[in-house]
Amino acid sequence: MKKWLFLLFLLPAAAFGADSSVVGDIHITTTRVDPAVVARKFPLKTGDTFTPQAYEDAQNKLHDMRLFKKLDFDTHTENGRTDISISAEDGYYFFPLAFFSSGDKDVFFMSLFEGNFFKKGETAFALGGVSSDGYTFSGGVSIEDNFFNVSFTKLDTEQRFYGDYWSSMYGVMNVADDEEEYGDPLYKWDMRDYDFKLTYARTFGDFSAFISPEFKHTSYSAEVDAGNHNQLSAGLSYRKRVRTSSGMGAWFGFGLSDKQQMLRNMPAPRYAYGADASFTKGGDWSGADYDITKLSLNFLWQMELKQHHVLSLQVKGQNAYGSPFSDQILSTDLLGGQGKYRRLIRGSRGAGVTASFLFYILRGNTGLLALRPFYELAYVYTGGAYRDHSGAGATLSYKFWRVPFPLGINYTRNLSDHSDIVSFVLGGQF
Repeated sequence: MKKWLFLLFLLPAAAFGADSSVVGDIHITTTRVDPAVVARKFPLKTGDTFTPQAYEDAQNKLHDMRLFKKLDFDTHTENGRTDISISAEDGYYFFPLAFFSSGDKDVFFMSLFEGNFFKKGETAFALGGVSSDGYTFSGGVSIEDNFFNVSFTKLDTEQRFYGDYWSSMYGVMNVADDEEEYGDPLYKWDMRDYDFKLTYARTFGDFSAFISPEFKHTSYSAEVDAGNHNQLSAGLSYRKRVRTSSGMGAWFGFGLSDKQQMLRNMPAPRYAYGADASFTKGGDWSGADYDITKLSLNFLWQMELKQHHVLSLQVKGQNAYGSPFSDQILSTDLLGGQGKYRRLIRGSRGAGVTASFLFYILRGNTGLLALRPFYELAYVYTGGAYRDHSGAGATLSYKFWRVPFPLGINYTRNLSDHSDIVSFVLGGQF
């Protein structure tokens, strides 16, 4: 009996040992970037258990740096140790970009992007935009696992309020305008807002954390909540196998190291997950004239089919805990960003869900033609009840591999107020 028990425990251990190995030496060669930067980004380390799934995930981490023109991986297994060789072709770039966007309102935007000039795999940007609603400036740098950002926005606009708790969209980069679309508003407010924000974020593998002080002063033509709204936000996020979009280096071929993978069918579906939680607080200690409290949650699930079509489901929730008018929840913040809207609903708390399906009509060496139908729904508590803001539609777009954003057209039907928007799409996730 003891003999059989011994064999019962020995056989699984022998089977495990026959099919597994540990990571041995990792050899990395690059064109420009410091190999130590690549080694720190590569999750597998010497002594780790080597499995096909862990090896695939580690390769994708390097692809997601969006730094390389080409990445070659090779392994050699002997005596239970698997050595890994990585050959990376990279470079550096500076790229200016300007565009003029015309919709119900016009927006002019200018920017400058930098990548890997200092051989640390870093990316940096500076941008500015101006419209009839104000102007904004922002600059930031991402280096290894650290991200720094500073931004300033001035809004000088009119907010319009309608029946059923609808109000106008606003923002420097917003090109949709409700004026003369829904009849005369019940009332109008002139709003002026100055917003200065600093953000620091750090990544820890699949997790990241951020902290962001914000100095904000708002005034209205009506007696609402004029004054300082200074606040501090902090949050955590988790991402597992969520693909990143190509950066501005795509103009020069950088960030396309996984292009051939996207042109081939996968052996099995790929699942991705994401979650975010953030907390915002302001009060006397921050120099705010009001007590501000806000909690935000976000969950994402994706299934990437063998043909790379992607089914996405996103759920969001926010609670402002009685914060003043300027810090209330916006229905558009609870939606997934697929639709375009002229109006929104604001309130003290709410939740939203978005479902979309990214279908690739064509996949070729030049680019990707895709159709993304979507449905999104948010409920916001205001006026003693929950009010819905829902929309459905689709985006038809084409993304050249050497262009970092898709170009296309979006149709959105606001199912709650029965309005439609057809708009040109420049940018977004793909």
